Amino acid sequence: MKKKHSKAQIDYLASREHFLQISSQADKRITELKEEGKEVGQAEMEEIIERVGLHRAYNELTQAENVLINWTQTAIKTEPEFIQNRTNFEELYEKVKTDAEARGAILNLAMRLNLELV
Repeated sequence: MKKKHSKAQIDYLASREHFLQISSQADKRITELKEEGKEVGQAEMEEIIERVGLHRAYNELTQAENVLINWTQTAIKTEPEFIQNRTNFEELYEKVKTDAEARGAILNLAMRLNLELV
């Protein structure tokens, strides 16, 4: 059976894809400038970032991650693994704002959840 995604999962996937596309555009522009023999300093980087909308794409991705993380907290409350390891999960959620590995672990978990199980 095909996996169904929640709205939070779909929004996250779309935001992540958009961010990757924007980041690729910025990388391409930087490479072009270097190939033209131009120095890429802070001013040039800021212009590229502004022009391609990297800050906005990053902020949208972060917002989508936060919504997804919040969704998982509700979605997994009845899962046996969560119930058995409640303390570990709660500690992981506490670290989500300050620890990139914890955030990544929660996002990975979130994308593995099947909507039909929730």
